[in-house]
Parts: sequence; structure tokens; C-alpha cells
Amino acid sequence: METAATPETPVPTTLAVNRVKRFLHVLLEPRSYLNAFYLLTAFPLGLTYFFVLTAGMISGAFLSIVAVGLLILLATIVAAWGFALFERELAIGLLGVNVPPLSLPDAELVSPWRMLVRHLRQPATWRSLVYLFLKLPFGIFASLLSWGLLGAAFIGIIYPLVRINMDGPTPQAIGNVIFPGVFAVAGLALTLHILNAVARAWGRFAAEMLGVGEEQRQVWEARRKAEAADRSRRELIMNVSHELRTPIASIQAHVDSLLLPEAERPDAEESERRLRVTAVETRRLADLIEDLLMLARADSHELKVSNRAIELAPIVQQVGLALAPLARAERMVTVTVENLPAGVWAVGDSDRLAQVLTNLVRNAINYTPEGGVVSVRLAEGSTDHVQIAVSDTGPGISASDLEHIFERFYRADSSRARNTGGFGLGLSIARELLEAMGGSLSATSQPGLGSTFWISLRRAQH
Repeated sequence: METAATPETPVPTTLAVNRVKRFLHVLLEPRSYLNAFYLLTAFPLGLTYFFVLTAGMISGAFLSIVAVGLLILLATIVAAWGFALFERELAIGLLGVNVPPLSLPDAELVSPWRMLVRHLRQPATWRSLVYLFLKLPFGIFASLLSWGLLGAAFIGIIYPLVRINMDGPTPQAIGNVIFPGVFAVAGLALTLHILNAVARAWGRFAAEMLGVGEEQRQVWEARRKAEAADRSRRELIMNVSHELRTPIASIQAHVDSLLLPEAERPDAEESERRLRVTAVETRRLADLIEDLLMLARADSHELKVSNRAIELAPIVQQVGLALAPLARAERMVTVTVENLPAGVWAVGDSDRLAQVLTNLVRNAINYTPEGGVVSVRLAEGSTDHVQIAVSDTGPGISASDLEHIFERFYRADSSRARNTGGFGLGLSIARELLEAMGGSLSATSQPGLGSTFWISLRRAQH
């Protein structure tokens, strides 16, 4: 029994066509022509650097008047630094390489003389000087290579056009120039490949010579982080001291009034009121201490979460049911839970997510006027993430405040936040918890129309 023969895929032919396409695609890449332009300008730039720097060094070293010679040497150093900065921008813009900065920023204000001494001590200064002197021999090589290869390629392209113009567009004339034309186009593509390889090699050399070294960058980064940590520690101490002052003063004043001689004590009703205020302030202090401990664990990367696949609808429903009666009783605010389809799973910690949701819903309740509405819903996410939105009908958040609301101890309305018991840590803690779960927290708002906080979590396949 004969079976029908299945046609075989011409794999070798397909591979050959793909290789030809990749080979000729260089003709359409803008980077190829930027590289070629860089190589063509290397010689005049290298000659300029060599002439200016050599003349400046020789004049400064051998001039009989010492002061003038030192000024010329100083001007030469400044010129070399300017040339190096210019070359760094050329390498980034034309060659497309990532070149580190020539020097690292320093917050310390120093005199111009100390700045010059520090500049001369930098290894990058002397590496860049060597680079500038090497630019001339490289420019000679690059110019000869570029002009030679490009000239030959363009002559090969122009020659067939001239022949057709001279002999006329007859079939025989066209046939005689097809092969040279194809050969010339292939030659131009090969030329650009060669020039790209040379430009890439020089670009790597420029990245090494025109920027600070990796070790110096690591030392600077470590120092920057240490300074940021020290500044953060000082700010934390100041903020905590400020936040502790008010509740402690309130507790002390109310307790002192209850310890007065019996004849001077307030009546039973007033004493009970002051005891309730003392209890509230004591709970606020306990909350602050708990928040600070959680932030400390986050800073030391000890914030523990148990990430697993969790279904979102029951968690959202639980938070909404728990807070709705309190919102209605305390502030006449309605809490609604909308769009909770079953079977939506995400990666996270159910207890921590409930903590974050509780914080966001409480904030929304506190900042929503009487008769307002706070809604919690599952929003449209993406194929990889799922979102939970907490919206309110409050006064909204201004654009200037929206940039800072996740910062520690930041409050858009300090007086109102104090009245509602906030310390400006809740949103920061919520963000830390969500990031530990691999998620994120963001906010959108329009003044006068309310705010929405967006929880984004990785979608789990269940």
C-alpha cells in the first residue's frame, strides 16, 4: 500500500534566506550609519585633541615665566576634561554604549583648589587623558578603513548606474550591470558590518577609559547608602519624638488631674471622660510602637509573609463585613463590597492582605464625610496581575500630596490625621507588606471627587 509523500520543508534554503536577510538588514539600521559617522570624524577630533593638549603641555612646561606656565597647564587640564566629557557624550549618543560618569557627585562643598587636587587624584582623569591621545592613531586607522571600504562600496553602486546612463536602458546593458550592482550592495553591507565591529570594540574601550572604575562606584554607592541610612535614622528619631510628645502630654495632663487632692479633683463624669481619653491615647501609643516595630523589621528585611495561592473574594468580603457596621455607627459612612467573582486567586499572605485592606478601608472611612460611600472591589487586572480597588467619596488628594503619601510620617492633612488617630505610617506599612508579597500599592485621586487605592498582586494559577 502506497502512502502519499509529504513534501519536505526546504530547511537549508530557509536558513540561507534568513542569513541573507540578517546580513542585509544592517543596511536599514540607523546605528550602522551613526557608527560610520563616528569613525569618519575620529581623525579630525583626534588630531585636534593631540594638537591642543601637546601644545599646552609643552608651553606650560618650558615657559620661562612660572606663573604663566602654571596657568597654561591648568587651562590644558581643563581642556582635557572638557574633551573627555565631549567624547563621553559622543560614545553614548553615536556608539550607543553605557559609559559611567567621569566623576561621582559629592555633596561636600569644597574650594576650587581642593576640587582640582581631587580631580587630579582620580584615576579616571589620567585614563581619559590617555584615551584622548590614543584617539589620533585610532582616528587614522578608522578613517583609512572607513573611507576605503565605503568608497569602494559606493563606487560599486554608482558604476552600474553610470553604465546604464551611458549605454541606455537596453536589456543587454541592464544584464551587464546586475551582477556588479548586487556585488556592490553586498559589499556595502559587509563594510557596515566591519565598521560596526570596530565601533563596538572602541565603544567598550571608551566605557573603560572615560568613566570611574567599578570599585570606585561601589565605594561611592556604599557611602551614599550609609549617608541615606543615617539621615533616615535622624529623621525617624525626630518624627517619633514629635509624635510621642502629644499623646504623652495628654496622658500626663489627664492623669495629673486625677491625682489632685480630693477637693480639687473633677467630678465623676469628668473623671470618667478623662479616663476614656487616657485609654484612647494609650492605645494610640501602642499602635505607634507596633507600627515602628513592623517598619524596623521591613528595613532589616525580616518582615515575614507566607506567600501562597489565596482566593481574594473571601478576604475582601470579610474585611467589608467587619468594618461596615463601625463605619455606619461612627461616621454614617456606607461600606460596599462590589464585583467579587469567585475563583480569582493571587499570590500573597491572607492575614497580611487582610491587614492591608483593613488599613486602607479605615483610612477611606476616616476621610469620607458623613453620608459618603467607601467601596471595595476586584478591578480588571492583566493576565499576570489582579487588582483590588478601595475607593471613597472624600475630598481627594492634591497632586503635590499624592507624590508623598507613601512616605513615612507624611500626612496630607496633619490636623485631621491627628484627630482620626493616624501617625502617617499606615500607607508606608501597607506598601512594605505588599512589596514583601511581590505586589504593589498605588493611588489615584481627583480633588473633590475622592481617591482610589490600587492593590496589585501576582495572579496565581489554581
